[in-house]
Amino acid sequence: MGRAATTSRIASGGTTPQTPRRKAAGAILAATALSAVGAGAGLAAQRRALRRLQLRPDPYAGEPFGSLRGRPVPVRADDGTRLYAEIDGDDRTDLAVVFCHGWTLTQDSWHFQRKALRGLGRLVFWDQRGHGRSDGGARDGYELPRLAHDLAAVIEATVPADTPVVLVGHSMGGMTIMRYADENPGLIGRKIVATGLLCTSSGGLGGVSLGMPALLARTTHRVLPRALRALGAGSAVIEKVRHLGRDGSLLIEDLIAFGPDASPAAVAFAEQMLTETRMDALADFFRSMITHDVISECASLGGADTLVIGAENDALTPVEHSLKIAGCVPSARLEVVPVAGHMAMLERPGVVADHLGDLIERARKNLAA
Repeated sequence: MGRAATTSRIASGGTTPQTPRRKAAGAILAATALSAVGAGAGLAAQRRALRRLQLRPDPYAGEPFGSLRGRPVPVRADDGTRLYAEIDGDDRTDLAVVFCHGWTLTQDSWHFQRKALRGLGRLVFWDQRGHGRSDGGARDGYELPRLAHDLAAVIEATVPADTPVVLVGHSMGGMTIMRYADENPGLIGRKIVATGLLCTSSGGLGGVSLGMPALLARTTHRVLPRALRALGAGSAVIEKVRHLGRDGSLLIEDLIAFGPDASPAAVAFAEQMLTETRMDALADFFRSMITHDVISECASLGGADTLVIGAENDALTPVEHSLKIAGCVPSARLEVVPVAGHMAMLERPGVVADHLGDLIERARKNLAA
């Protein structure tokens, strides 16, 4: 899909129209925020929605999500926090591809791409602090600027000094890459030869409505940062009871993070990763993302071959955010995945893997030129 065609199709209306699915997500969030739905009616609606999800056709039923493993590599962040990374193809020194996962996920969210791209180089996967197998560190470390330092530590520990690198990031992982580029502009185009940014944002996430009515969205964004700080402070208690609402969590995951025909197995896997994310990391990273009006100016990305991938039904980082990033990097390639939501790599895995494979092969050809 060419950049010009993509931009004209998505941007002509100014904003992405609300689909019935997005309106449903907004209604659920609104009802939750206002506590306006009676317990009995709410449980009945939840059971019906859960049944519809379970009856949806599932191309990935039985997929062994999270089963792919590489050589474990311990990483120490500059504040001493222990991070967990794995390497596939650690005998390869010609090109490394470092994958950065998104908020409330783990390195296993790249399950399909890990399977499809093996053999294309040295593949590095790591868990962001407070996620997966990585430790949490101090609470003041759950800020976007810290993630750029964590990525630097991962690259240093997993990639030989003379090996060029392609950085790939989804959602908060894409923000990690943008902040890393801002802080290390001299490495972009030299050590870092290409970047792939999937369903991410360079700022302005405080204005994303998630399908809620405008007035409620504005009110929510005004009070949410304080609420999240309090939530993080009480995380030790909340951790003990959060598993009690798994059905509701699964439905919210499906409505907000996925497109309309997502695999129930993929939705369940994403919800499992969310449930296993430390509550303080979940709350504080989200607060950091929505309170940064500018996450990155993106200018440093111009030094490397840059691919920006958005998703048509992304409610968390709407496709306009991908358009904005591509507009700030004139040389960027822009692709929009039809129908998919925020978890495009789990919904349309072959499409995402093909785009990333093309990026990696372009990097290899450019290095040989």
